[in-house]
Amino acid sequence: MFQPNIKSLASKTLLAALAVSVCCPASLFAADDYLSALEAEADNTGARNEQVSAIISSPVKKAKPAGASQLITEGLSFSEFEERLDRSYSGSNFLYTKLSKSKRKSVYKFYQNDNRISSLREEIVRLLSSG
Repeated sequence: MFQPNIKSLASKTLLAALAVSVCCPASLFAADDYLSALEAEADNTGARNEQVSAIISSPVKKAKPAGASQLITEGLSFSEFEERLDRSYSGSNFLYTKLSKSKRKSVYKFYQNDNRISSLREEIVRLLSSG
């Protein structure tokens, strides 16, 4: 008759459980770090909590141009552009680094026409979702 080696099976199960318990919390911390980076970047985009008073008779105001904190400096080389993303926009850079080299070049060309970080984020997400 066949009798399973219980000691061997128990040690393998224990080893597998130990591996899972060690690996899972590390991935959860990485997700928390990523979320913290995105939240910090969102706080740094110039969004402010301001009270808005609506007056019915007031004329419609034109949109304000983007503030300096919402623009990436114009005229950066490709490597300078990547350094700026890494230094100042870690959440966007996290997604940007997941793109292929050719798609990164595409984002750089997009930046040359529109240097607003909000537009760049949308372009990065669009390229990531296009496969």
